[in-house]
Amino acid sequence: MIKKIGIATTALVMCASLPLQTYVHAAKNPQAYSVKTENRLKALQASKGTNNTLLDVTDYFSLVPETDSSISKNEVTITPEESWQRGGLWSDENHKVDLTKNFHLSAELFMGNSPESADGIAFVLQNDPRGKNALGTSGGALGIYGSDYIENALAVELDSYSNPGGYDEDVSDKNHLAITVPTVIGAKHNALSELDGEIFADGQYHPVSFDWNAATKTLSYSYGKYTGSYVVNDLQATFGGTEVLFGFTGSTGVLPTLQKLKINGLQINGISPQVKVKISNEKGNDGGKAKPGETIRVEDTISNATTDATAFAMQYGVDLDSYFNINTISNIALTRNDGEKYSVTRDQLLNHKVMLPFDNASNTFTLTYDVTVNASAAPEGTVMGINSVGKVNGIKYTSNGSIELVIPDASPVITASDKTVKRGNVLDLKAGVTASDVEDGDITNKITIIENDVDFDKSGTYNVTYSVTDSDDNTTTKTITVTVTSNDAPVITAQDKSVKRGKTFSPLAGVSANDSEDGDLTSKVEVTANNVDTNKVGTYHVSYSVTDSDGNKTTKTITVMVTSNNAPVIEASDIVQYIHNIYDVKKGVTASDTEDGDLTSKIIVTANDVNTEKAGVYHVTYSVADSDGNTTTKTIKVTNLTNDAPVIATSDVYLKAGDTFNPPDGITASDLEDGDLTASIKVVSNNVNMKSEGQYTVVYSVTDSDDNTTTVTRHIFVRTNDKPEIHVANQTFKAGFAFDPMAIVSASDLEDGDVTKDIKITSNDVNPDVAGTYAITYSVTDSDDNTTTKTITVTVLTNEKPVITASDRTVKAHLDFDPMTGVSASDLEDGNMSDNIKIIANDVSIDVPGEYSITYSILDSDGNTTEKTITITVLSNDTPVITGQDSSFKAGRTFDPMTGITANDTEDGDITANIEIVSNDVNPDIAGVYYITYSITDSDGNKTEQTYTVTALTNEKPVIHASDITLAFGKAFDPMTGITAEDLEDRDITGNIQVISNDVNPNVAGIYHVTYSVTDSDGNETEVTIMVLVGAQPIVPVAPIIQVKPVTSVAPVEMKKTKALPKTGDTDSASTILFGSLLTSLGVLFLRRKR
Repeated sequence: MIKKIGIATTALVMCASLPLQTYVHAAKNPQAYSVKTENRLKALQASKGTNNTLLDVTDYFSLVPETDSSISKNEVTITPEESWQRGGLWSDENHKVDLTKNFHLSAELFMGNSPESADGIAFVLQNDPRGKNALGTSGGALGIYGSDYIENALAVELDSYSNPGGYDEDVSDKNHLAITVPTVIGAKHNALSELDGEIFADGQYHPVSFDWNAATKTLSYSYGKYTGSYVVNDLQATFGGTEVLFGFTGSTGVLPTLQKLKINGLQINGISPQVKVKISNEKGNDGGKAKPGETIRVEDTISNATTDATAFAMQYGVDLDSYFNINTISNIALTRNDGEKYSVTRDQLLNHKVMLPFDNASNTFTLTYDVTVNASAAPEGTVMGINSVGKVNGIKYTSNGSIELVIPDASPVITASDKTVKRGNVLDLKAGVTASDVEDGDITNKITIIENDVDFDKSGTYNVTYSVTDSDDNTTTKTITVTVTSNDAPVITAQDKSVKRGKTFSPLAGVSANDSEDGDLTSKVEVTANNVDTNKVGTYHVSYSVTDSDGNKTTKTITVMVTSNNAPVIEASDIVQYIHNIYDVKKGVTASDTEDGDLTSKIIVTANDVNTEKAGVYHVTYSVADSDGNTTTKTIKVTNLTNDAPVIATSDVYLKAGDTFNPPDGITASDLEDGDLTASIKVVSNNVNMKSEGQYTVVYSVTDSDDNTTTVTRHIFVRTNDKPEIHVANQTFKAGFAFDPMAIVSASDLEDGDVTKDIKITSNDVNPDVAGTYAITYSVTDSDDNTTTKTITVTVLTNEKPVITASDRTVKAHLDFDPMTGVSASDLEDGNMSDNIKIIANDVSIDVPGEYSITYSILDSDGNTTEKTITITVLSNDTPVITGQDSSFKAGRTFDPMTGITANDTEDGDITANIEIVSNDVNPDIAGVYYITYSITDSDGNKTEQTYTVTALTNEKPVIHASDITLAFGKAFDPMTGITAEDLEDRDITGNIQVISNDVNPNVAGIYHVTYSVTDSDGNETEVTIMVLVGAQPIVPVAPIIQVKPVTSVAPVEMKKTKALPKTGDTDSASTILFGSLLTSLGVLFLRRKR
């Protein structure tokens, strides 16, 4: 527990007043102010990378009830992707925003992914009487306007859908930002920024910030290049005070839209904590590496980023990965920058119970502690993390630190590759060779060459072996191959060629070059001479040259023969046809030869796999030979297609203006081969405008797997034939009232005008003389036969008595007491009658504890009287009571001094959380008797102290109670009979005894042993061995063969009960001598010598 806490807290009471009209003005220089805001946002964003502080506002915000909004850490979903949604969340009512201090919030907004997304989000400062339940209507109201508009508020709206003539009557048809004072409808758009060619709902997150400048009383926003600001002249008139809730609202209409945000920065009442974690290993390297068993040092720095915060406290703690041994946390030190030092225990640190008192905004805390990496931590390279978490007013601020795990005694690593060098050149064998070690880092300078047989003047393959040793004497060797190559000239590979006259001749085709050292040199071959003329039959020559990287040059010349013996040519094209058709394999196929002319008749089909009954791709190969024996072959592709185009089924659509039209509805497609193709239908064109009457067309297209495409045009007829409207409201009146159902209703139609005379009552069960709830249904039909019906509820009231609302009360003696506090009265007809309540009996004596009664009476305008009596309990101002008891536990176990300790007060109830430990000398690792003194003070300053005894018990071994046994021959033997075990802590543990050895044979005389074992709950084991003596078998008399002297009976030996075996395992010599003598006597009497 921190010994010193100095926290000054101030609570401002918000004044309640009737709503007032707020008069505000735009800032004179919004551009300059916006620049300041933007610079501040950039500075905060820049600092976020070094601060490394993450936000969790889950416990700070409250979601508006009965909405689908959600929150997780710093991510908030305002509306899910559904129609007609409204949602929102508000800050903690117990920690309101103080408008006399600066406020800042930065976030990233996501407002949908389509130009059709709607309607938007609003950032709101409010003091609505509904508090955290405040929310406007859906659709274009953005959750702030409408009949449920948010009162005493100022909002920044980010509107993704224009609603002209309503909520956006002074805005063009563009996405926009503006600062407004919420009202039912028609709010003025101040500090308006209309997006230029952009939309909010582009499927991306965008940064946004909102700032309150307390000095100038200015609210400003910044969204990309758009900024705006607004001055509030009178906080009382606008908000009803200087403390407000803040939060976000949003809504959707007919267009389902996902709208969400991530809160990245938050400054409330000057509170903007920053947390930074530094982890150093034994070598003092921040962010370095640590090995199993190594003790690392953790340093947390906790500060506040702003200067205008009043005193506040942060609840702090840490979470360590399982790679650390939390029981080794030690040397915990907490200091504040003003020199104050605080005592922190390990349990407080791990249970997030360290309190950091920021007495002023400039305080900075430094928390340091040591912790050891588990000796069994693995594997190498594991990143071991430590999270430091601070919590202020329900907001969590988290910073993450880590250190990499290394395994000690790992051998160093040599990085070296095989090398190649030309004969006669000298190579630096250490060039490019490096070495590194997990602990030592770069140890390249320690590499030595321990083997080297390289001869740079002789071609061949050699080996070089490197060695390096780290600071732990771990040595690594590595051997590479060094190849010394010869300096030979390159080789050109080229063959004599023959080419027909008129054909294209490429002199480099088929020519390659290779070199022993350079490898493939084909790309460097040059044609140095070439007199080939392919238009003239003859013998020609081509010369080639290539040079390797050593300057060695090779040339080669080949002979090229140009001949006039042209091969024949087959003319045949790929064919696409449909199945079931007759296929003539030679139709359209011809052959010709330069010398022989038309050779079509000599074409031979050498391959043909065409199946005309099955769709697919097949091949046909033709061959033809000319008179010179030149043969030509050609293969074509034959594709068999199915010949059925898909079919689209549709019909024209007749709709009214304003109805919803979905192009895919009512459209299907099918294909003979592919089946249902509805999912593949595409809308080629669509000019439907459901806001305007007219005839429109939608063109659909679908393509089957054979690439057959079908298109269909569908006609959409939009008309303006609106239904008539019936204007009537639900009715309530007292029984006996003269009621005319037609006097309260009217009807109108867009085309026909007033159609009230055409209204008909289709059902009416109202009895105006009998109290109850009834219904009337009206119907009206216009000239277009459009019929509208409407049903209202009619409530007939009885003449009920008034109702007094008053509850039993409990008060403290001697305090001021008002008998009318919390008492009210209402009547069904007269409404609120609280001012007419009379007290007709009151025996309360506020200075004497006890139970009293007060009786109230109320009379309504109809002469109905109601009385109600409540009980007033006057409590004495008793001191609180600490409840607990003396306790004991085993030494070495974890001991929590608060377990089982509670406190209660007559007035305050359960005040266990306020118990303080004023003294505690318990050492849980050493057995003994200790004392803990607890103290508790109630809200009236009454203090109680209580001391309890705590006994740390020793961890004794269990004791087995077992004695040696004498067993008659042949008698059944149960080794557990009469055996018991007990333990100082576990008491009777007989049920845990195990027989670990037992050689007793009750049918053979002799001495046997049984060994028992038992283990207590602490793992202490005890073993005991007893002796079991089995007597000799009785001898059956037989006829004597030789006359012998009768045997004198041996006097029976009295067997004494053996003592229980000592706990220490010592033997009892008296028992051993006794059993030895008995065995000897029995042997003389009964045992017979074998012949």
